[in-house]
Amino acid sequence: MCKTLDRYLLKELIPPFFLGLLICTLILFMDKVMRIVEMIVTKGVPLVDVLKLLGCLVPNFLLLTLPIAFLLAVMLSFNRISADNEYTAWKVAGVSLYRFLPPVYGAAFVVCGLAMCLSLWIAPYSLRMFNTTLHGIATSHALVGLKERVFFDEFPGIVVYVEKGVPGNNKLEGIFIADLNLSEDPVLYFAKEGAFHTDEDSETITAVLRDGCIHRRLSKKDAYQVLYFTTYTVHLKLDQHLFPQDTRTRRNEELTLGELRQHIREKAASGQGVTSDWIDFHTRLALPFASFVFCTLGIPLSLGSHRSVRYTGFTVSIAVVLVYFVLMKTGWSMTRVGHLPVWLAPWLPNLLLTGIGIYLLVQKARERPVKIIEWYEETTSLLFEVIRERLTRTTDTRIRESGDRTR
Repeated sequence: MCKTLDRYLLKELIPPFFLGLLICTLILFMDKVMRIVEMIVTKGVPLVDVLKLLGCLVPNFLLLTLPIAFLLAVMLSFNRISADNEYTAWKVAGVSLYRFLPPVYGAAFVVCGLAMCLSLWIAPYSLRMFNTTLHGIATSHALVGLKERVFFDEFPGIVVYVEKGVPGNNKLEGIFIADLNLSEDPVLYFAKEGAFHTDEDSETITAVLRDGCIHRRLSKKDAYQVLYFTTYTVHLKLDQHLFPQDTRTRRNEELTLGELRQHIREKAASGQGVTSDWIDFHTRLALPFASFVFCTLGIPLSLGSHRSVRYTGFTVSIAVVLVYFVLMKTGWSMTRVGHLPVWLAPWLPNLLLTGIGIYLLVQKARERPVKIIEWYEETTSLLFEVIRERLTRTTDTRIRESGDRTR
């Protein structure tokens, strides 16, 4: 009977787990979709490169969605078991609530192990690959929007105008470049002809101009300067424009745990602050264990009353996830102001919610009520009943009005 129960619980967990994993991952993808669509439409990026970018993002998203999907699977599975009176039948047969724990914690161990591998090794490498691929694509397609007799202002502080020719031909005529980044006053470049070359390694576009002049005003000397040249090279830096700040500054996420530890030691040896780096270090270790936290907390919360069990599974899952990340953010803030040890901040939600989960689990196994849970269940049930009743009334009213009009 025990082996049958284990197999039964695992079969119950698997479908909602993969469904929740798919939904949560797609939600996180929505943050990147608009930017990727813009790259396809405006930059002409090939579909193969786009799929490569999406594939590089998957491990980083799974690091967050794996524990959340497992929580959702536990909540929905035990909600259904409770709603169909299966939990009551098992209790009558002499099976304790604690007997349900081994298969569920076994599944949590697998999820935690997979999340740990992602956090320590796979996710950093995939993020490096994502940034490398993104930089290469953005640099090679940076001038796709440059057209004849149209001002091109896609670069910050730089305006490019070409009278004739396209970048692919490497032969442009009537080139005008206005650069506002070098000084307070714009530096203007005029050339009869020239060409643009992209360098993916240095993330720059080089404009080789021929037979032209440079105009600029010297504000300190109250003078105007004109320089004539036969050949002149202008370097246009792309990184600040094409690549958002998060892809270039979140260097810790691109390091494996060993590399991050070495990076912290080097910063500390040079006298730099390493508080944020240690927070990142311990967060990489603490986050995978959220599957155990959600498992411990999810089982007693999902075995509610028959009246409320249909409504509380999804809502409680959202509430638990929000509380988890709010506690994590709070711990980070308290650490930065010196109120908590640096190692405790990432582990704070794990410790607090695990303690609460153990208490609720023991109370549920002893059939002792918890007032705050009962209040939440009653409030949620009442709220959903009111919403359903109002929707039913609205639907009936519209049906009657439609029938009267037909008559």
